[in-house]
Amino acid sequence: MIPRHNAAPRAKLPAYARPLADLRHQGQRPAGETVIVRLDSWPPKWHFGADLADVDGRALSVCCPQVTVSEDADPSALDFSFARDLDAIVPHWRSKSPPSRLRALLRRVLQADPRRLIVLDMERSGRAWFIKSVDRGVEVQL
Repeated sequence: MIPRHNAAPRAKLPAYARPLADLRHQGQRPAGETVIVRLDSWPPKWHFGADLADVDGRALSVCCPQVTVSEDADPSALDFSFARDLDAIVPHWRSKSPPSRLRALLRRVLQADPRRLIVLDMERSGRAWFIKSVDRGVEVQL
């Protein structure tokens, strides 16, 4: 019998993150090198359609996978290691999520060391806020 080692418990993945996490464990990346991290909102149903060929003849879910931090999930308890060296985009609705919850999510995603971390303010015409850029690194204090 093989002895079992007491490994530290793994953090839970956000919703829809398992295929991306498995891809990253195989040393691969999504075609668009971007992950969309949704906070308290769910991807549109068309996102998961395999017949959508939006980028280089590939389904949008392959090019830019989306994961979701649901309303009942604690962002600081989730594993975002799949975002390492990818561009992470967080569409944010101020009316859905308080600033403290957004900051908790951003701190946790930053721990995974994404290439870029960008917040899109969806209630202000998608205004972009760079949290981390390639040129400057982390640009704001959380």
